[in-house]
Amino acid sequence: MFRNADHRFLFTSVATSQVGLQVAYFSISIIAVVVLEFSEAQIGILNAMDQIALVVFGLLIGAWVDRVRRKPVVVTAEVARALIMVSVPVAWMLDALTPLHLFAAMFLLGLASMFFDIAQVSFVPMMIDNDRLAGANSRIQGIRSASDTGGPLVAGPLVAVLTAPVALVASVLSFAVSAFAFSRIRFQEAEPAKHEKPHLRTEIAQGVKFLFRDPIIRSVALASAWCNLSVGAFQAMLVVFLIRDGEHSTTVVGLILAGSGVGGILGAMLVGRISAKAGMGPTALVALAMSGPGMAVVAMAGTGWGAVVAFAGQLVYVGSIVVFNVNVVSYRQAITPDPIQGRVNASQRVMTWGSLAVGSIVGGFAGEVIGARYVLFIAAGMLFAGCLVLLATPIRTLRELPEEGTGLREVR
Repeated sequence: MFRNADHRFLFTSVATSQVGLQVAYFSISIIAVVVLEFSEAQIGILNAMDQIALVVFGLLIGAWVDRVRRKPVVVTAEVARALIMVSVPVAWMLDALTPLHLFAAMFLLGLASMFFDIAQVSFVPMMIDNDRLAGANSRIQGIRSASDTGGPLVAGPLVAVLTAPVALVASVLSFAVSAFAFSRIRFQEAEPAKHEKPHLRTEIAQGVKFLFRDPIIRSVALASAWCNLSVGAFQAMLVVFLIRDGEHSTTVVGLILAGSGVGGILGAMLVGRISAKAGMGPTALVALAMSGPGMAVVAMAGTGWGAVVAFAGQLVYVGSIVVFNVNVVSYRQAITPDPIQGRVNASQRVMTWGSLAVGSIVGGFAGEVIGARYVLFIAAGMLFAGCLVLLATPIRTLRELPEEGTGLREVR
């Protein structure tokens, strides 16, 4: 696939965009914890801001994306993310950076990311046929994971040397490169069908109905919503735990967070081979079952050499989640008709990211009461419970993706 110029531009855009996003999230977290000295509750709310943007506007954006060509949306979203991030170091240099500015930046970053994600995920199955879709998604996920490794590894030293606000300039440059790369893709999308009397509410309902009509997509969506409650709490308290409880420097925290990227790379490399032998559904279930224990290992880490334990836990946790996501996302893309990809993807994301937002806020307030470490342990238990829900669903019998066109159903 790397021989195809369009695929190379797509993969380049994914890689640089993800590096930018990781540097942005890492730097903002350090600004909140170290520079502005946020409380655990404030950090939980900050982590929820980008997810709240999706919950509020996700369905509307999904319906709108299905009315237009996706490529210009992706490019514009990347430019918007660069402009949003550059505002933080500018405000810091003018001694005008406030908690409100940070909350607003995170919300707007989430809003722009939503346009990018929905349009990009909807664009991929148009450009790549079903027989190559799972392979493309595993490569995309592998590239994302490699970028997840590079992002914190770059961000940690940058924050230590330049301070967190200035380190955000790296994310600005990454988003700019991503926008340029995606704009170079030559694949021409078909112009979306124009309806004489478009009804936004009806169009949104089509995406939601399709999501809940297929038993596998429905069960995965509900289980993912539950699991993301735990993921939201875990992510909100992770940096707090590593810096305040583990007493690790920003460089060491960056190295620990890079464990998620290493795990993601391994997961993306192995998912195709394992799924071909064991089946897509069983592989996804086992992977989800392993993710909770990986979280628990992170929570067991202490000071000093505990960083190695935390790194290993991140590797297992994220690697398992990647295997799960590649399989279930590929299935959803394969059976969803192109005209409603945006709405179905948006409906799924509203459910899962809404849960992330709730988990982040609850995890932040819980961290103030019981401490960040105990929040991580509770989150690990909740994540493991999510796989138990899926054991009784049709996903356990899923072996492979349907052939091109066999999963497409009439949109009503």
